[in-house]
Amino acid sequence: MRLGQDVLSDPARALAVDWLLANGIGGSSSGTAAGPLARSDQGLLVAAARGRAIALLLRLDERVSGENDAFDLDGAPRGSGRARPPARLEEFRLDPWPVWTWNAGGTVIEKLVFVVSGHDAVIVSYRHLSGPAAHLAASPLCVARALGEPPRQGAALLGEIRGIPGRVHIELAPEAPTLTLWHNGTFLPARVWLRGLRYPAPRGGGPAGEEREDALVPGHVEGLLAPGRSLQLVFAAEEGLFKALAAEERLGAPPPRTLAECVAVLDSGERARLARWMRVAVEGADFTARQAAAAHGGPSAESARRREPLVGEGEPVAARLLTALRAGLARRGHRRTFVAGMPRAEERGAEALMAVQAVVTLRGFDLAREILRGYVEYLDEGLAPEAFDAADGRPRYGDPAASLWLVTAGDLYARRSGDAAFLAEVLHPALEGVMQAFRQGTRHGVRAAADGLLAGGRPRPGAPEAAPTKRADLNALWYHALVAMAQLSRLVGRKESGAFYLAWARQQQSRFLEAFWDAERESLFEALTEAGPVRGLSPGQLLAVSLPPPLLPPERGEALLATIERDLLTPWGLRESPDSERVSTAWLGAFIVAYLRAHRRDAESQARARGWLEAVLRAAPHAGSVPGVLLVPVNGPARLTAGGPAGPDTPRPLEPASTLAAAELLRVWIEELERDPAAAQGA
Repeated sequence: MRLGQDVLSDPARALAVDWLLANGIGGSSSGTAAGPLARSDQGLLVAAARGRAIALLLRLDERVSGENDAFDLDGAPRGSGRARPPARLEEFRLDPWPVWTWNAGGTVIEKLVFVVSGHDAVIVSYRHLSGPAAHLAASPLCVARALGEPPRQGAALLGEIRGIPGRVHIELAPEAPTLTLWHNGTFLPARVWLRGLRYPAPRGGGPAGEEREDALVPGHVEGLLAPGRSLQLVFAAEEGLFKALAAEERLGAPPPRTLAECVAVLDSGERARLARWMRVAVEGADFTARQAAAAHGGPSAESARRREPLVGEGEPVAARLLTALRAGLARRGHRRTFVAGMPRAEERGAEALMAVQAVVTLRGFDLAREILRGYVEYLDEGLAPEAFDAADGRPRYGDPAASLWLVTAGDLYARRSGDAAFLAEVLHPALEGVMQAFRQGTRHGVRAAADGLLAGGRPRPGAPEAAPTKRADLNALWYHALVAMAQLSRLVGRKESGAFYLAWARQQQSRFLEAFWDAERESLFEALTEAGPVRGLSPGQLLAVSLPPPLLPPERGEALLATIERDLLTPWGLRESPDSERVSTAWLGAFIVAYLRAHRRDAESQARARGWLEAVLRAAPHAGSVPGVLLVPVNGPARLTAGGPAGPDTPRPLEPASTLAAAELLRVWIEELERDPAAAQGA
């Protein structure tokens, strides 16, 4: 991504363009192309502390002083009440890190930001490009707030500072990590409060200007920018960052002698790490795309035999989806997992396990096995955690969806990886335990009833409370779990168990078709309760037609798909209900799978599917994310962005970054859509 004066000269448009960098353990750095923060869930350093995302460093207030004048590097418009005029923001690019080019009275300065993978650390580097020498002062704005909490005014921070030349330790709060700053300038302690910081775009789409926050400025770092002179700042939530990096052999041998050299080595290493990950992911995607094309037959089978890559590093859509998926990776203790989205980094069991399917699509079998093993370890009476408590990281149980997705993802992994040892020793015993626990009933109220249907789980939002409740989406997953267990049992040589699960699946399917089909509305009942069936329509009903083998017969499946297309589909995804303004982009993946199957994968259906997927990417606030929820009013025009680069007809994202949406659309892009070898080369 590269933005010039056509966007940057309009502060509102520049503020609508986000950037986000994830460090792979649940921490992040994020902001806007304009410089100031747009939302309270952004921050220059958000650390992953005991499973919580804690903002430590909001941003830097930066000032450039020359011989005759001083300028602010904050993207604020003239006349905004600031004592100094703003420098001119000439260019912003994301390549792959955010880079700003400023002109401050003829002095041209480049600012670069990147994170250190595997560590809660962010690096900010300033470089003189041309013009007279100038002094730069950077003031960190610090808080200690979990991202799930609203911003606070009048917050009490310790602000205790311990410093030696080149290093400063800042104690912000007893429950927050110590913020350590390394620099190659001069640090001047201050302990000043900035009151009433305003976020123009509050979380959840509320009115602008409602969220305000106080931040502590512990001091200022000053340095000279001139030819051959640069200023580097390294902020971290661990005091031993450079010792750890040296132990990991990431600083080279012999280690650099200056902070500037360390930053250059880390920058180069992070770029190489990202390039390596992308290269391996693209190779796996190309392998899977060829397999899928051959299985689809027809013109697709012919493309599978071509020598040119079907998925290449030059393909923009693949690169964007891969970048967004990688951003969702996190570490929780010894586990690797996916978080629902950055920067809040909440882990939801069903979404993490659904995203594993995309990892299998990329043939990332080691990572997929690690995530599956982590959830197997947390099984409790057959239930996998539905979420983890934000305060202490403890698992929360109750809804069986995570367990059912564990079976589905485990089945896909076992069949594609050929990992017989993991299947026999870990996966199959654990998944069989899930099925038997559901058969006997759990203390959380989940139980397979005498008719074969699964009862329990949390009611859909808006549905009446009733017990026992048999949800349509959970029973579609339950059917596929039974079929999957039949396949897995045969793979481990337990043919009798396989036959048992298959018979159980057929019984459940028969009862499902009898009880859940709403012939009048040509859809499914949302749930069955003691008071009778509950009518409604939600994207979850797609699971009856999108997962192989389809639960519904073809005529009913096509009728359900037509109902969902008429009442839920928008150009950017599916409404959560017919009268909801909230549009889920992740469900577009399941819809496309079923839609292509219903239309025999003809050219028109392929073109429409591509159009939907590309519309979602245009709605993304930046090139490294896929929005999860968009606001699309039922009647009238969509609530638009502030005229940002996404275009005038793009709805506003309420959840700007969704790991599940990236995973689902990536899987569909690779496995379902016909491949164009020219596009793989970026032609």
